[in-house]
Amino acid sequence: MPLTPKQQTFVAEYLKDLNATQAAVRAGYSAKTAQEQSSRLLSNVMVAEAVQKAMDKRSERTQIDADYVLSGIRDVVEATRQSQPMAALKGFELLGKHLELFTDKQKVSGDKDAPIRVIVDI
Repeated sequence: MPLTPKQQTFVAEYLKDLNATQAAVRAGYSAKTAQEQSSRLLSNVMVAEAVQKAMDKRSERTQIDADYVLSGIRDVVEATRQSQPMAALKGFELLGKHLELFTDKQKVSGDKDAPIRVIVDI
């Protein structure tokens, strides 16, 4: 079964900024229920496949993918390490985020009837 026109519009709008809630609003879904609608749309197998296909086509067309971005960041880091340490540091930060080196981990524990205790490891 093909996507509805509204679903097709959602896919096109989602690709603009990857903001599902705003894409739902721009596609004509109610602003009041856009968050729920966007979640439902992205969990729909046909919509998710359409989004992935559109993203793949865009990457092929633009020749911009994760390798391109990471390579560009690496080039900037190497070119600015000595003369512009702040630019290099930002590049290292972006690469570190990509490699998930700086993720905050949260542990949630506690009795189901007691308040939740959150421990943040940084």
